[in-house]
Amino acid sequence: MNKKLLTIVLAITLITSCQDNQKQNNNEYQDNPESSDESVSNDRIDNNNITKAKIDLDLEKAVNNFITCKKAATERNECRNSITEVIAETYELTEFNDPKLGYVVYDSIRLIVEQSRHWLQLGTISQKTIDQALEHTNRGGLALVIDTSKTYGHVVMIVPGETKKSGSWGMSLPYVLSLSNYKPEKSFSNKQLSYAFQKSDALKIYVRQ
Repeated sequence: MNKKLLTIVLAITLITSCQDNQKQNNNEYQDNPESSDESVSNDRIDNNNITKAKIDLDLEKAVNNFITCKKAATERNECRNSITEVIAETYELTEFNDPKLGYVVYDSIRLIVEQSRHWLQLGTISQKTIDQALEHTNRGGLALVIDTSKTYGHVVMIVPGETKKSGSWGMSLPYVLSLSNYKPEKSFSNKQLSYAFQKSDALKIYVRQ
């Protein structure tokens, strides 16, 4: 009888101990519920980094393709729609399509955006308009800077990222994609706005809504 009682007591003790261990393990998981979320968050960060790297690579490729195109060009209109092509394909736009050239030449961009209800002019270059344009760009929007002092004024696309202080302009400026038709070798996608233009009130910022 005593042996049976001892066996029962030992069995109860063992069961109780296992239940306590299981509760402790459950409590440890509940105390750290973020563990699975952290894995998801890290995956998202990695994906964002890959996307940004791809954008940078695409713009660098666009610059190289433009320079190569200009070197081989034999006619005036060749390559003059390169910036338009990059803008249209990056943001999946159709408003710059051209039945003959594929895309309109760069000096037609201003006329199109000023007549379109999808575009908004923020005004001349100031820290406020720069910040507004870059914020719009960083949210996935499109922002352009156009020299309105001439009908064939240069057009650049603001690149997502951050601004950097420019001593000559006295403000923080964004990085831009600039494809220079007159000096193709000076085209770039990793320099500030001040490398594309001289400071002027004729520079206007346009954002696509």
